[in-house]
Amino acid sequence: MTPFQAVDALFIMPFRVLSNPEAGFYFGICVLALASAALGRACSLLVGWVQRKRRAQEDGGAQHRSELSFQALQMQDKEAYLAQNHLAQEHYGNSLALSAGRGAALLWPGIIALAWLSIRFEGVPAPYLWASAGPVTVFFPPYILALLAFSRINPSPSNPYAA
Repeated sequence: MTPFQAVDALFIMPFRVLSNPEAGFYFGICVLALASAALGRACSLLVGWVQRKRRAQEDGGAQHRSELSFQALQMQDKEAYLAQNHLAQEHYGNSLALSAGRGAALLWPGIIALAWLSIRFEGVPAPYLWASAGPVTVFFPPYILALLAFSRINPSPSNPYAA
């Protein structure tokens, strides 16, 4: 059994739970969307946990350099202001890159699910919808709702670096 066949067997199970094929299709899509969102949230939390020290360091560095640049501006030292502002921008950029990593960790399971849906149900129209609507069209609404629901779950409200 190839890895694709193993993943295919796992992903197709919820589609076969219900005896009605149309209901099974929509049930399978919803289960896949919920599982993708849950795995993405877990990965995002894990990446956030791994990055927590670096994020605190970058955020603290950006804040410190920003304060120094404002002090230099008040003292009308343009050279010091530009130097500190440049260093603050570097810290902000590093913090933004760390955030992009968390975003990628959040979305990769959904992308895998969409790729599988495209391969498995290629050319099959979604039941009860217009002819050009396929499984990808049906996947997005429950996936977005699941992502929104999981975003409301904060594992540690006292720790801004938890997720």
